[in-house]
Amino acid sequence: MADFEVLIIGAGVVGLAIGRQLAEDGFSVAILEKEKHFGLGTSSRNSEVLHSGIHYPRGSLKACLCVEGNHLMVELLKKQGLMYGPVGKITVASCPEEVAILEALYQQGRQNSVPGMQLLSQTMVNRLEPEVKAEAGLLTPTTGLLNVHQLMDFLAFAFQEAGGLLAFSSPVAGLEKTGSGYQVRVVREKEERYTAEKVINSAGLFADEVAGYLGLKYHLYWARGDYFSLHQPLRVERLIYPVPNPASLGIHLTPRLGGGYRLGPDLEYVEKRIPPYPGETAQPPYRVQPDKSSLFYQEVRRYLPCLKEEAIVPESYGLRAKLQGPGEPFCDFVIRDEAAQGFPGFINLVGIESPGLTASLAIARYVRRLL
Repeated sequence: MADFEVLIIGAGVVGLAIGRQLAEDGFSVAILEKEKHFGLGTSSRNSEVLHSGIHYPRGSLKACLCVEGNHLMVELLKKQGLMYGPVGKITVASCPEEVAILEALYQQGRQNSVPGMQLLSQTMVNRLEPEVKAEAGLLTPTTGLLNVHQLMDFLAFAFQEAGGLLAFSSPVAGLEKTGSGYQVRVVREKEERYTAEKVINSAGLFADEVAGYLGLKYHLYWARGDYFSLHQPLRVERLIYPVPNPASLGIHLTPRLGGGYRLGPDLEYVEKRIPPYPGETAQPPYRVQPDKSSLFYQEVRRYLPCLKEEAIVPESYGLRAKLQGPGEPFCDFVIRDEAAQGFPGFINLVGIESPGLTASLAIARYVRRLL
């Protein structure tokens, strides 16, 4: 008899959401996390934005799970009294050539059933956000803000209340198929082995490495995104995004739930290794490169001309796992049972970058259906 029905590798927001879903559905579940606390990787270093679903191709997992996840997340945040800001977002065209991109985003949003969208003229943008400069805009009222730490606290509590086991400082160092399931090797002070009928790989930045223990070939790129705080009073109520480029959603302006603003992230492909990176001091980790402030200033002042360069203050950065490399086309989430590869009951989640936070509750339901 196996130790658990399901073992989940990785206690980021997605792993916690899956664990809560399965534990509340009556499964015997454990989550193995290599760090000393949950959510210390990508989950805790992002924009904390609840996305609407306009940015992803029709029929993709990113589109479907983002739209579903947005609805589920708002419902959960309100029910549990967690921090939530239904602020809305305006994506802005800063020049006439970008207006066509807005119109394409609008049509894509319609295909994805994103509610409440509205194309805005220059006058309408100025009426809503007088400090924002734009040729045109696209309003998505279902875009919002949440507190990801508060959300993860709730998910972890609910998971354990439902009988789930959350094990920290438990790095997975091996995985093999057994007759009735899987054996997972964990190295703490000494090596330990656990058995499970099914295993879910939600290891984030290291998901390709975990899949590789079974000989499954995936390759993740690591992309860094820097954030700067903005120490300048503004009269901007909504998130303001530039039109996206093929690699990212661009450097955007985000109001904070507690007041103030932040800028970012940018996108920079980096070596796959744990911070600090060359040029950083060991403490504190995730230090932003201050000389990037001029880049942020040049990008953001296109739509926020009142921006003062001296008001841009380095904050922190995050790392995201991307299936597409530099210059490569869109890649969707990988969420699949690897039965076709000879590993039934081993579910891979690979390349869960944005909108993974927004989609996390919907991803949990999707994995539940796969089980």
